Amino acid sequence: MVIARIISKEIKQRFRDYKTNILMVLFPMVLIIILGAAFSSVFENGSIDTGDISVLYTIDIEGGDPVFENAFNTFRQYMSDVMGIQFEETPDFKKGISEIEDRRFTAYLHITGQPLRIDMYRNENSGFISGIVENAVASFLDSYASINIVARSNPAVLSEIQQFDDTSRVRVTALDRKKQPGSTDYYAVTMLTLILMYASLTGFWCIRSEVDEKTVPRVLCAPVRRYQYLTGKILGNIFVTVIQGFVVLLFSRLVLKANWGEDLFMVSVLIITYSVMTVSLGAALAFIFRSAELASGLLNALIPVFVFLGGGYMPIYALGDTISRISVISPVRWINTGLLDLIYEGSYFDAYISVAVNLGFSVLFISVAAHLSGKRRNGYA
Repeated sequence: MVIARIISKEIKQRFRDYKTNILMVLFPMVLIIILGAAFSSVFENGSIDTGDISVLYTIDIEGGDPVFENAFNTFRQYMSDVMGIQFEETPDFKKGISEIEDRRFTAYLHITGQPLRIDMYRNENSGFISGIVENAVASFLDSYASINIVARSNPAVLSEIQQFDDTSRVRVTALDRKKQPGSTDYYAVTMLTLILMYASLTGFWCIRSEVDEKTVPRVLCAPVRRYQYLTGKILGNIFVTVIQGFVVLLFSRLVLKANWGEDLFMVSVLIITYSVMTVSLGAALAFIFRSAELASGLLNALIPVFVFLGGGYMPIYALGDTISRISVISPVRWINTGLLDLIYEGSYFDAYISVAVNLGFSVLFISVAAHLSGKRRNGYA
């Protein structure tokens, strides 16, 4: 009951702070509109520029397969000339695996026969960009299956297909553009995670404001335990932060028509766990640093760096391999990758990693806050 009353008090207090609420909700909305319009040409036709995508492949079919080779060469030609994807062949499977482990290529295709099979190995830093290659390969296989059936049932048609130089038969199915984010789609995700990262300042000031106003000793004179007080304040601020995040999500989805995928439940889980982590981070720093100015300045300095490394301003793959390697330290990278892979690839792997990262950091930060709050008895100061 005590915790519930503290949560209720925090929620009411936060909702009465109209200026902060407007900033937390209106700011990302404006950024989504501005950045979505400014970079619409970069995400032309709902897809990101693919000029930096490189694919290594190995054809390991005994005796060769002229039907497949003709179809695959046509596919490569189209993807290279029109989409800008670079293909390179290697006869050595081990070398291909080594190259992808060293992150020198976006993807590696190992093509074997009897029956025909293409195994795709991804560069773990390529994010949803490698999904472009995966969708293209899947569509190519569908096209090849149709060509193969026609070729075996009517060889005369095969000779006509082999004489064609245009790539129109691949053009329709080579890439499913509907599964690639447009500029509004991309920034709807990244601006939401950006503003939720600033919720760490909310978690910080929900503790420090009580210290500055010297209200903590008065509260603790009542029959209120320290863990009840801390739990109520953190949960209350998490609740308001989640509501703010959902308002931005609904605005971008219903008004701006941003794509948030079909599994809104998992998207909500990611947003909630991320909000818990950011608020907990702020609360922990409120106890770690005695100087409010120092802690606030540190947060304001680190947040833009984390957002940059997380692909908040531009896709991670465009930052270069070195930055992509460093980006693993940013929790924003994991939430953005988890959301984008979930929405555009239906992949839950990075989403689960993001949830684990969020919950792991949340437990750490809350534990630090609880431990230090017990040591500082004079109003947490």
